[in-house]
Amino acid sequence: MLTPLFVNEQKKQFFLFVIISSILSLLPLQNVLATTSFARQTGEPCTACHMQAYGPWLTQYGQKFKLDGYVAGHANKLPDVINPLAVQIIGSVTNTQQNNDGDPYYSNTSGHSNSNNNVLADWAAVYYTGRITDKIGSYLQLNINPQAGRSVSLAMADIRVADHATFRGNAITYGLTVNNAPTISDFWMTTPAWMYPYTSSSVTVKPAAQPWLQSLMAGANTAGATAYTMINNHLYLEAGGYTSQSQNMAQGLGVWNEGSQGSGPQAGLIDGGAPYWRLFLQHSMGPHTMMIGTYGLAAKVIPYYTNGIGTNSYVEYNADANYSYMMDDNNMLMAMAKYTHDTMKMDASYAGGYANNSKNYLDSVMMMGMWTYKQTYNLSVGWNYMKGSSDMTLYNGAVDYNAKSPVNPVFGSANGSPNTNSFLFEADYIPFGKGTSMTDPYLNIRLSMQYWAYTQFNGASSNYDGAGRNAAGNNTLYFVGNVMF
Repeated sequence: MLTPLFVNEQKKQFFLFVIISSILSLLPLQNVLATTSFARQTGEPCTACHMQAYGPWLTQYGQKFKLDGYVAGHANKLPDVINPLAVQIIGSVTNTQQNNDGDPYYSNTSGHSNSNNNVLADWAAVYYTGRITDKIGSYLQLNINPQAGRSVSLAMADIRVADHATFRGNAITYGLTVNNAPTISDFWMTTPAWMYPYTSSSVTVKPAAQPWLQSLMAGANTAGATAYTMINNHLYLEAGGYTSQSQNMAQGLGVWNEGSQGSGPQAGLIDGGAPYWRLFLQHSMGPHTMMIGTYGLAAKVIPYYTNGIGTNSYVEYNADANYSYMMDDNNMLMAMAKYTHDTMKMDASYAGGYANNSKNYLDSVMMMGMWTYKQTYNLSVGWNYMKGSSDMTLYNGAVDYNAKSPVNPVFGSANGSPNTNSFLFEADYIPFGKGTSMTDPYLNIRLSMQYWAYTQFNGASSNYDGAGRNAAGNNTLYFVGNVMF
């Protein structure tokens, strides 16, 4: 027989879960990293969960911690009320090879960006992460963007409940996650929520095209839920769905901004629900850990929140692989690869003048290799390539698509092609997080230097915008400091 005390406690836990879950649909996604509050809860150094002392690449222990709902550990180093809280501050300096004189990257009441050499307070974040009850845990990240966005947003949110079972000798972990963007529930760095590199500049020129999931997560104000299971720590299955807020709802909640309408060529409102799927196989053998998988999303989308012209139909398929090799106590090698195919039936965009074609496609490939020494020094090199159908309106870089503007200098493609080829070089220094410093688990730092080199940009190597700008003009040197405490 259930006692009243037990029933009341269960009600409290249920309503707490519902209240926090309801928050998830409010605000858009941004970058995320490991939190010191997890280390304080588990009593383990950051390296126990993360390959490089400051995430997001997870170890086997870190994967289990996330699958189990962030609830493991009873070693709170601070009072229970404040132990789940952490604060992050990120600042950067960006230099682009050629100035962007015609259009600053941001402009607001406190000033606007420079044509080059921007020093930026990227964001500050407040986290609430860890155990809520014995079966429910959270990962909540509230971002404060003082310059580029001048906004406060719930950048990432993942509330999950999980449990374990045994079926015919098979160990099963299963759970439910309610979150605010596809792939947040994942833990491999080939998914958009955790994509390498960890951070990138918001004040440099970016290609006109990007895979649809990345475009969606930048401005669709999504929310959804998925159910997942891991079998014998080998086979992972996940399925669920996502939707978007309407413009009126987003405005009423105070989270509407121009980026919701113009964050990318595929931007818009999900009409109804969008099914999401994830499957992968992983296997560890001695110092080797290997994974191969697939994920994707399909949706009907109202372009740029414009009613009355119908919907587009987008389907994105991804195939991805990750590999790590512990050479010895000091040296670690990691590699990843991802192929993405977007099928875009753009009847509504064609009817509304947002696209020249009623059908488009976009293929992209990403590869990365990394060497880590003493979980303190990282050197990595990456390759990114996009190829797709040409569309003069979709990729012209115009701010107002209804005006059918000519090609936007710097950001647009003069031949309508999204084809872009780039190489990434990065070096990172992470002094803490190994459990050997008096700062653990209260402070962690990542200092990074990143260089992007383009051999093709928006469809050409030279004069890609028709105004004389070459692909190499967008080569970018980026210094970023990331502090968590």
